[in-house]
Amino acid sequence: MAIREDLCKKIMKMFPSYPDPHDPNLWEVFKTKEYINGSEEERRKIRNSSSLASYEWENNNQISWLRKYFFPRISEETLQGKTLLDLGSYTGGRLIAWSKRYKLSKGFGIDINPIFRTASEEFAKSINISNVEFMTGEVERLPYESNSFDFIISTDVFEHVKDLEVVLSECYRVLKKGGTLCVAFPQYLQPLEAHIGMVTNAVALQWFFSSKTIASAYNKILEERGEDSYWYKPEAFPLRNWEKLFELNGTSIKDFKGLIKKQNWRSKNFKVKPIFTDGRKSDWLIFKILSKLIAPLAYLPFLNELFLGRINCILIK
Repeated sequence: MAIREDLCKKIMKMFPSYPDPHDPNLWEVFKTKEYINGSEEERRKIRNSSSLASYEWENNNQISWLRKYFFPRISEETLQGKTLLDLGSYTGGRLIAWSKRYKLSKGFGIDINPIFRTASEEFAKSINISNVEFMTGEVERLPYESNSFDFIISTDVFEHVKDLEVVLSECYRVLKKGGTLCVAFPQYLQPLEAHIGMVTNAVALQWFFSSKTIASAYNKILEERGEDSYWYKPEAFPLRNWEKLFELNGTSIKDFKGLIKKQNWRSKNFKVKPIFTDGRKSDWLIFKILSKLIAPLAYLPFLNELFLGRINCILIK
């Protein structure tokens, strides 16, 4: 165990990564001393920067989550006048963008951190958007009445929940009959999405090392970095009983398909996009070439666990 852990650590340190405490796309910025010890005005500016970043992201047609993953299977016209729940709404910018751009009847957002709700409500008020409502809560216990929503959108959230089967059941419950659940999230063996990017740019470590080995090596690097790493340390170490890696439940494509098969979803529409088609670097020529070469592998059983960019599915109640 010690030998493998040392090897894993050495590989991580060969490709080091150091997060930017001013990156508005990182929720960990709310754990920095700058935020915690800042004046109320300084904290408000950090919250606004986070909301604005996701708002501008969704208004960019080239990188918009909604357009990239779910259009044209759903369209602007189908969203107009509808109720929509953003499951894992973070600091609200994208839901506010959707509400404004696609003329929703009302948008609802839920996330686990009270700071996210504060940021969302402040940003909505700052740009005079009133048809949105944000709540703090766990997605395993949605605080909404049954048959409430026409659409639920969830991106890069399902891999983080404690009990995905319960979350899917809750989504089914709060959707109206004929309502649509749009989901995109990385499967556990996706080589670029182990959520260890705060420490290393090494990829596919979960192909070769156990989760316990990776987590221990990761934590030792954080200990070596000392005080500088205080704001981006994992919520818990050792791994909690539901975690495969930090904040990851380990869901595979096979797992997910098994869960939805157990429930009464009327339609299951999967979309295949290989790795290297996600993120800001996906427009680089080298990644465009690699994605074309890898694309056939994303369609094959088992190999899709390694080469599919994300589980991308639309479910109809």
